[in-house]
Amino acid sequence: MNFDLVKDLVSYGRKLEKEYNKKFRFTITTNGVLLDDDKMEFINENMENVVLSLDGRKSVNDNMRKTVSENGSYDIILPKIKKMVELRKDKDYYVRGTFTNKNLDFGKDAIHFLEEGFKKISIEPVVTPESEDYALREEHLEDILREYENFSKEYIKLKSKDPDFMFFHFMIDLEQGPCIIKRSVGCGAGSEYIAVTPEGDLYPCHQFVGEEDFLLGNLESGIRNVELQEDFKKANVFTKEDCKNCWARFYCSGGCHANAYYSNNDIKRPFKLGCEMEKKRIECAISILANLNEEEVEDEE
Repeated sequence: MNFDLVKDLVSYGRKLEKEYNKKFRFTITTNGVLLDDDKMEFINENMENVVLSLDGRKSVNDNMRKTVSENGSYDIILPKIKKMVELRKDKDYYVRGTFTNKNLDFGKDAIHFLEEGFKKISIEPVVTPESEDYALREEHLEDILREYENFSKEYIKLKSKDPDFMFFHFMIDLEQGPCIIKRSVGCGAGSEYIAVTPEGDLYPCHQFVGEEDFLLGNLESGIRNVELQEDFKKANVFTKEDCKNCWARFYCSGGCHANAYYSNNDIKRPFKLGCEMEKKRIECAISILANLNEEEVEDEE
């Protein structure tokens, strides 16, 4: 909505690169509504990664994302993000969907994205207070886990036919992956990155914006709330009681701090629903990898 600011930030970053011998990696997330040729060209030239947000199938997207005229936005967005992906060629991008309790069959949304020509896909669980009518609750967990299981079986078939197809939550590296420090604290909120509001206020991440207790400082004064910063640094799988004996701890890395806070009022108490979903995704990812590796061995024989 303020694309001139995006350009200014990139220009400023490039200037700092030369002064400090650094390399900045820019990424941008867009719902695609305001994309035009000029913006696409700039994004393609300057962004290392582009996240293109589309909730899912037309019925799913239009139920959640309406324009000011109360019409659905799917038909506006789809052709624009298709063009953006075409421009990317071999550069990184993801088409990011969202599932709520209104589309617990989210595997169909992932397959729909593939059918529309998108190869790099993510379908994320909605993060919202339970009071919202579309929120994910404990009562939906069984259906969610079943959908991950069912989609993982379909994914094996699709991946066998098209190796370029990637579903973010089914990607796993069992041989290398990040170092133990990174595995112990996957979320860098408050320590590795911060969110800056239009007013110049600093927060651990965008999901904490507006929460007075999580205000770190502002652009003029810098970080003032050093104690809060230390709290985030110390939030890891070794300090979270629920994580200490969990088999998945070095793959989920303790989960999202914001989810933990909004569900338990404590960044060191993981979001239980999120934990169960993550463990299921890891199980599916391991199964997929094993099946695909077995197919490769059979082909070689």
